[in-house]
Amino acid sequence: MRPPVFAHNDSRIDMCGGIGMAEQWSQQKQWLVEAKEEISQRLERSGQYGLDDTMADELSELSVYDNHPADIGTEVFERSKDLALRDTDKLRLQQIDRALDSIENGTYGTCSECRQPIAVERLEAFPLATTCVQCQRKVEETHPDRQRPIEEEFLYPGYGRTDTDDTSAVVFDGEDSWQAVERYNERPGYEHNYEQIFLDDNEGIVDSIDEISNEQYRQQLP
Repeated sequence: MRPPVFAHNDSRIDMCGGIGMAEQWSQQKQWLVEAKEEISQRLERSGQYGLDDTMADELSELSVYDNHPADIGTEVFERSKDLALRDTDKLRLQQIDRALDSIENGTYGTCSECRQPIAVERLEAFPLATTCVQCQRKVEETHPDRQRPIEEEFLYPGYGRTDTDDTSAVVFDGEDSWQAVERYNERPGYEHNYEQIFLDDNEGIVDSIDEISNEQYRQQLP
């Protein structure tokens, strides 16, 4: 949705040089009403982005309980995408409703942080703004990752999160993953001895029978 473009109307300025409160936000209100109608129609036309139908109906199956997620990976992805699109529209509708309510009760255009008036130019560019430029800049500097997924707080710092070599934890960590991959990248002609002495975690062979190759197994078949 493109931001609105408002033209200044000199007739709105009264004799004292101010703008009549009844007309001050009329163009912003018009944009908000039109945006609300557009989003509402989009949700209705798309059937909440297809979410009005159950996933079983989309797959034409009686039940999806016996399906492994990987077997319907594309459908699961599309479903999650539709959920995100629907939730984004619903959140925008909530913002629009709050803005319309604030216009009605006379609080529109007041910064929610410092309680000072928000610049008209900012509201012309973004009618949903609830903070002035200065306060919004402070919020972004103080909480630069506020809009990031909450899961990232757990996942950070990525690979370092699984590096437990300097701890007493006995788990299959990041280094073990690398060593497991390294075992499958040996050059042909080298002895396939998975008990490599330079690897401090020998995870490959558990029982001597594991050393029997597929070729040896085929040779002993009758």
